[in-house]
Amino acid sequence: MAAPEQSTGKFDYDRPGHPGSGHVPAPAGAPVEPAGTGPQPPGKRRHGVSWVVYAATVAVLVLAILVIVFVIKNDQPVNVWLFGTTKRMSVAGALSMAALAGLVVGLLIGLIPQVGLRRRLRAARRQHDD
Repeated sequence: MAAPEQSTGKFDYDRPGHPGSGHVPAPAGAPVEPAGTGPQPPGKRRHGVSWVVYAATVAVLVLAILVIVFVIKNDQPVNVWLFGTTKRMSVAGALSMAALAGLVVGLLIGLIPQVGLRRRLRAARRQHDD
């Protein structure tokens, strides 16, 4: 491990005294706190991915694995009625198509709020540019 005054070959732009960091070096012998360890001002939030995002990702992956296992275990042929026609296909095929259709519909429903938001953002940018 390198001493604080030795170069590690990596650039630490947040380190006090580093050229271009905007920080003024501390006087010699003064204790230096690592970046981000000091008290946070009121109302300032940490940036980054929340644990809720990780939990939701794990839950979705577990659900996807369960659907795949369920589809693989149900491979016997059945009659499927779809839009007025009857087709003979495996349960796995029918379940896969239903899961894919649900994914597409869910993504489309999720995009609806984004369209309005993008329109408002575009209008705000035009107004700002004028």
